[in-house]
Amino acid sequence: MRCLHPFCPASDNESNWAAVLDLPELGVRAADRAAALAVLTTQYAVAPSTPAIARPIPPLGGAVLRRLLNLCPCLFNQIDIAPTARGVVHFCELTLGAPISALNVHQAFLIQHPRAPGFAPGPFRSCSSGGAVMEMLCSEVLSTAGIPAMPLDANRWPIWSMPGHILLNEGRMSSLQALGDLLIPCAPTNLVISVKSEVARERLLYSANSIEGIGFGFFKEPQEFWTDSRMALYKRMGFTAIYMPAETHTSVMKHVSAAGSARHAVNINGTDLYRPLTAFASDMLRVVGRSSALL
Repeated sequence: MRCLHPFCPASDNESNWAAVLDLPELGVRAADRAAALAVLTTQYAVAPSTPAIARPIPPLGGAVLRRLLNLCPCLFNQIDIAPTARGVVHFCELTLGAPISALNVHQAFLIQHPRAPGFAPGPFRSCSSGGAVMEMLCSEVLSTAGIPAMPLDANRWPIWSMPGHILLNEGRMSSLQALGDLLIPCAPTNLVISVKSEVARERLLYSANSIEGIGFGFFKEPQEFWTDSRMALYKRMGFTAIYMPAETHTSVMKHVSAAGSARHAVNINGTDLYRPLTAFASDMLRVVGRSSALL
C-alpha cells in the first residue's frame, strides 16, 4: 500500500511535507500551502506511534484533506478521523512488517479483527466498514503479486491496463457491485471475485449470480463447505474456485475425503474447487489476461 508520509516506517523515500504538498494529484491551492506546510512540518515530523496520538488537523479543505489522507494513510494514526479501508490495510502491513501477500493475508485479517490484539501502530479510530477492508485486503494481495488495481480516469471509469484488476465498488463500476467485489479480466468471461469475512452462508452462494465466480474469504466454519449438496450448488451458481484459510481448507478436504466425496470437490475444469488462500495470487497470475480454463 503506497504511503507518501515522509516518516512512514515502510517507506525508504527521502521526501518531505513540502514535496507532498506540491504533488499535482493533491491539488493544494497556493493560498493554503504555507499554513498547511507550517502545521505539517511542526506537528507531523514523526512516524506513527503506539498508542496513536491525535494532532492538530492541517488547515486544508475537506476534499484536499481526504486526498492527503489517501496519499499518506499513516496520517490516520495522527488525525482524529475514521480511517478508510486503504488506511486499515496499510496499518496491517506496518504491524506485519511486510507487504500483504497471499502468504500473510489471513494474518493481516486477524490483526484488524475487533477481537484481536490489534495494530502496532494503528489508526486513531476504528474503521466502520469491515466489508470494504476485506475487499481491500484481497486487492492488496493482487497488487503485491503484480496485478494492481486499475486507476480511474477523470470520469471515474477504470483505465484498462494489463495485468490489472478492477474494484467493482469504486467509481462508475459501483453500479455493478451487486455482482461481486473485484474483477479479473480473462477469457471467455471475466472472473468476478466475491469477498467475504468469516462465514459464507447463502451470501457467498448467490454472489456469483451464474457468472464465473471466485470466492475469497477468511472462513472459519468448514461445515459450510463439505456437503455434496453445497459443492453442487457452488458449481451450479458458477464458482470456479473458493479460497479459504489453510486450516479451514485442511478440515474441509479431510472431511470430504473421509466421506468419499472427493469427486464432488472439483470445478468445471476438473480441478480443485476449494483452495487455500496461499494459492490465490499464483492462480490469478496464471489466468489474468488469458483463460479461466487454466484454473
